[in-house]
Amino acid sequence: MISPERFYRHLSGCGIDFFTGVPDSLLRNLLYYFINHANQSNHCITGNEAHAIALAAGYHLKTGKLPLVYMQNSGLGNAINPLTSLTDPQMFSIPMILMIGWRGAAGRQDEPQHKKMGSVTEGILQVLQIPVFTLSPDEQPAMEIITRAVADAKTKQQPVAVLVAGDIFEEVSQPKIADSYMLSRERVLQQLLTQLTGDEVVVCTTGKTGREFDMLNRKSGNRHIKQFLSTGSMGLANHVALGISLNHSGRVIMLDGDGALLMHLGTLALTGNRAPSSFIHILFNNGCHESVGGHPTLGFSINFGDIARACGYKSVFCITNDEMLNEWLTHGLPIQEKQFVEIRIRPGSRADLSRPSGLPRDWKSELMKQLNE
Repeated sequence: MISPERFYRHLSGCGIDFFTGVPDSLLRNLLYYFINHANQSNHCITGNEAHAIALAAGYHLKTGKLPLVYMQNSGLGNAINPLTSLTDPQMFSIPMILMIGWRGAAGRQDEPQHKKMGSVTEGILQVLQIPVFTLSPDEQPAMEIITRAVADAKTKQQPVAVLVAGDIFEEVSQPKIADSYMLSRERVLQQLLTQLTGDEVVVCTTGKTGREFDMLNRKSGNRHIKQFLSTGSMGLANHVALGISLNHSGRVIMLDGDGALLMHLGTLALTGNRAPSSFIHILFNNGCHESVGGHPTLGFSINFGDIARACGYKSVFCITNDEMLNEWLTHGLPIQEKQFVEIRIRPGSRADLSRPSGLPRDWKSELMKQLNE
């Protein structure tokens, strides 16, 4: 495996000291090292991958130096626009290293949402005419690959991709995330489920929120069969929920996460303006990207409620403890108004948290059947 400390020093020796991107589990230990040791002004976790590329471009324009942008390969979808219209040699010709966690790589077991992107990652980069290197899990060859990638980016004055196909970085201590909030997501979901009738449509964002909802729902005998578990498409589940609600007379409940909402924060504008009064948007805010390693977000640094209110949500709540949760479940949940409910929680989930079984296309068929009965 590769020592994050020595890898970081090697990057510095290659002239790279600016890091930005969206965390991925395959890169988590290297990113822990960035958080712990990089100058704070030279490391920014962004809302989405396009933001990171633009940020890196601005850094290069000022310094002339080579930045490093990290992401999961699913984030290439967000990144394609600036990679073709900002950094490409036919545009502003801005060099950078793209370090990409290669989820769903051939021969590796992974979740359904990673299979397609895993199989086409190299092809997408080739279509974009971005040189591709695959990082060796052995330290010395890995350093040599980085040296070649850096030289290629500087010579061609364009982005160069380095794919990381496995968990190849040695363990590093995880940075401490503020956990002053006592509520846990699972406990809140359990209490919420007891208050719902079972006829609501529940849409879950990607990550552990959907897994916990599915687990608790199965334990309750699958009372809530009108559910959509958005296991991929990070940050877009609330528009799936909006699309359902615009053509549905019953209640639609969106279960969101701070990292997902920050990725496409602009979705609040349309949802706030167009969602019907039966729409409830619940945000579980734990201040981190928990599913990929717990790297911090800006979730505790901004006021989601003020943004939601400005976007048109009629009722806005911020819940931080049991008393406030019970008050909302008793008096707020029944309100027939478009609601935005931020629930601040501590990070963490049970070690044996299960994953939904079956195929996503079968989940879709079941939901459509229930919605049209």
